[in-house]
Amino acid sequence: MISQPRTFRCPNCGEMINDSMQQCRFCLVPLDPGIVALVAQTQDQANQAYSDASFLRTAVIAMFVFLGLSVVPLVPFVYWGFLVTFIVVIVLLIRWQVRFGGLLTNDDDYKLAKRSKNISLILWLVAIPLGFIIRPLLDVMLAQWL
Repeated sequence: MISQPRTFRCPNCGEMINDSMQQCRFCLVPLDPGIVALVAQTQDQANQAYSDASFLRTAVIAMFVFLGLSVVPLVPFVYWGFLVTFIVVIVLLIRWQVRFGGLLTNDDDYKLAKRSKNISLILWLVAIPLGFIIRPLLDVMLAQWL
């Protein structure tokens, strides 16, 4: 199988180049193949961190959608969707932190991924009182009202 060239930022000028080059096409600095492989691998991890953080953000949004829909009494079993996504989100948060938390890179996408992961964590923490205290209290109040 033919491997595709991986892209990374030139250590000298910061422009995106690929790992098949012997020298940067922008600043013409020679590239050491060992360093190139290491930098390209780090770039691949940063890209994967961004992708995983994007998926995590989508899961958090789904969790709040399920929580919001669970308040509507005409939609049964939606609260289970909230519970499942609540668990999925914490698993994804832990997985992201284990895989990418110690990554050392100055990549802007990694910084955005880390920010997205932190916002997802904050929203997950906000979901605890909303989903497990306020939501059941609303059920009790609606049951008394109806």
